[in-house]
Amino acid sequence: MQSGRVAPVDNSRKEERKREKVKEEKTKAETKAAVVAMTPMLKQFYELKGKHPDAVLLFRCGDFYETYSQDAEKASKILGITLTKSSHTKDADGKPLAMAGFPYHALDTYLPKLIRAGERVAICDQLESKKT
Repeated sequence: MQSGRVAPVDNSRKEERKREKVKEEKTKAETKAAVVAMTPMLKQFYELKGKHPDAVLLFRCGDFYETYSQDAEKASKILGITLTKSSHTKDADGKPLAMAGFPYHALDTYLPKLIRAGERVAICDQLESKKT
């Protein structure tokens, strides 16, 4: 006969999953709001970020990989790169958009640092459009 005890529940894991879910939902909401009035490039960034909310999105812009918003803040801290704020472009909260980037040829240096810091990383490279 069982003594009526309940097996202990790992509350810390449940709380962590709950926090991650809230964070993911917040990112999705910010993404949806931000896409409304943006440049085509930022619109594409936020659409991709909405599909990969748990990853730092490295977005190829010309000769640089750029990060924006919360990703820029993370990348700046982890990689020791400059965090800038746009005076022209606003984020979903109407504040200047945070940006941080590095030259594309330095990807082999910076990508391992992000991964070692425990970050998931999504990389978006530019593709040439088909010529008709």
